[in-house]
Amino acid sequence: MPYGYHGKILHVDLTAESFRIEEPEAGFYRKYVGGSCMGGYYLLKYMEPGIDPFDERNVIVFAVSPVTGAAVSGTARHCVTTKSPLTGTIASSEAGGYWAPEFKFTGFDAVVITGKASRPVYLWIHDGEYELRDAKNAWGKITGEAQKIIREELGDELVRIAMIGPGGENLVRYANISNELGHFNGRNGMGAVMGSKNLKAIAVRGTKKPVFFNEDRIQEFARSAAQKVKEDAFASTFKELGTNQNFEWHTPIGGVPTRNWSAGTFENVEKINAQALRDTVWKRSGTCWACAQSCKRVVEVKEPPYVDPAYGGPEYETAGMCGSNLGIDDLVSISKINELCSKYTMDTISCGGTIGFAMECYEKGIITSADTDGLALNFGNAGAVIELVEKIGRRKGLGDLLAEGTARVADKWGAEAKKLAVHVKGKEFPAHMPQVKASLALAYACLPYGPDHVSSEHDGGIGAAPLSYKMMGLGFYDAEDPAELNEAKSRLVWVTQCDYSIVDTFSLCQFIFGHWTLFDLNDLVDFVNAATGWKTNLYELMLVGERRIQMFHAFNQREGFTPAEDVLPEKLFSPLELVGPSAGFKVDRDAFIKSRDLYYRYAGWDPDTGKVSEAKLKELSLDWINPLL
Repeated sequence: MPYGYHGKILHVDLTAESFRIEEPEAGFYRKYVGGSCMGGYYLLKYMEPGIDPFDERNVIVFAVSPVTGAAVSGTARHCVTTKSPLTGTIASSEAGGYWAPEFKFTGFDAVVITGKASRPVYLWIHDGEYELRDAKNAWGKITGEAQKIIREELGDELVRIAMIGPGGENLVRYANISNELGHFNGRNGMGAVMGSKNLKAIAVRGTKKPVFFNEDRIQEFARSAAQKVKEDAFASTFKELGTNQNFEWHTPIGGVPTRNWSAGTFENVEKINAQALRDTVWKRSGTCWACAQSCKRVVEVKEPPYVDPAYGGPEYETAGMCGSNLGIDDLVSISKINELCSKYTMDTISCGGTIGFAMECYEKGIITSADTDGLALNFGNAGAVIELVEKIGRRKGLGDLLAEGTARVADKWGAEAKKLAVHVKGKEFPAHMPQVKASLALAYACLPYGPDHVSSEHDGGIGAAPLSYKMMGLGFYDAEDPAELNEAKSRLVWVTQCDYSIVDTFSLCQFIFGHWTLFDLNDLVDFVNAATGWKTNLYELMLVGERRIQMFHAFNQREGFTPAEDVLPEKLFSPLELVGPSAGFKVDRDAFIKSRDLYYRYAGWDPDTGKVSEAKLKELSLDWINPLL
């Protein structure tokens, strides 16, 4: 058995209520490692093309990696991979919290799930044992209630549970998966796939800790992370203020999405930024298992509308997409929206994006109160948004339509609405603006799972001289204008997409391992070797990262996706409102097309068809994919 692994992958057929254990060879683990790289392998192997995401033949994979279970900051993550009901593409989502190490301690490296249960069930995995249990008592319940029910049934308060709420059960296309109530596999509709399978939750408990190659070196990493958080100015401030500092970074460049992406400057940003959150609703910093960084926010409101700290608090993406993007400048309301999305397990980015789109349609007269259940969907109307979030989670009234996501709503509301819809492949944008961070225009358009802000390095990484040793180590030597699309940005997206893909493959946190965090890529190589004893190097790990990307791209190619889908919404080619530092900014259409073609060539894809070359597949030991295409 390889170091860091148990050598066992659990396969579950919900239709037959049957199980089998796969014991892969060591070479399989070295090639596909874990996380969504392993997930991509199983989707390509086990799924025929053209299967609807809600079909019982859709595959959903929960996977960790050989470093999971090492008590080092940033290791408490797991990945879910499936075919997305929001985009129709392959998709993956990573979550922190406490579920991943506990799952690793059950004695398995991944669980691959197919089929559909005949009734609501949950999967119970514990110390090498596994069973399906009736979930009728938990079905229909919000996450806090369901977690209590399952833990009481199992008689153990330390059981860790990855679960869905009513949003997942009701097939909201952007439903997510929660663990510990405040950690999420967000984006892409992972929770809706669980709901379509009648799978309420996966509960785990275990004592089977993996054996690592060099335990002493791993302990050195753990001590080093804790020390760096204390001594490093950025890390200590990050612990105090969290991701909401993005408001401070984005405001000076006009990069705060405002009123459905109409502007990059929010006039009341000081009411919702990191300092405001700390000084008002903040209760404490939250964290994940064994992590010293403690970047998460936990908030509490003790008077109406009341916000329960058990559900965490709004991170930047939530405060951006459910705050400034909706014209809302009240942190209590934003915190309530976040709590409701957590209870119902709905992605706050897509939820905020879809509601923001509906608000602009309402303000421009494309829809009226007759279409909105009488709600006045004006920007800034927090009460209407709070009511609408619950309607979406329950699929009631207008919420039933908005649960389908921006693209499908725009199809129903017509041509004028489509001009206002901000999405790629049906997936809403996160709160980082391509008009001022030009490389994101390529990333959002070309990523196989749609817009994602944590899949490549942002433009600031090469935005000012002198460049860091980390970026020079990847072949970037000259500073570039963050708002300009050019050859350097095509290369930035492709090269850093490969190294970010390593981090996702090893189920690590990008706030700990990356270009601006506690450990760099050289540390990552050292850490992997300490866990596995592989004596690997950065070159091999970059190949692993690219292998994941190419499998994802091949899956989409098999599904019929072409460069025709790698496009931006029309709204991004129109100037922003004439306010703030980004007044009048837009994405240059010609520069986008030229940069996209160059990005394809870096990736080994035909610019006209998007097809991956046979040579590229052979280079990555993926020639077994050719017959599938």
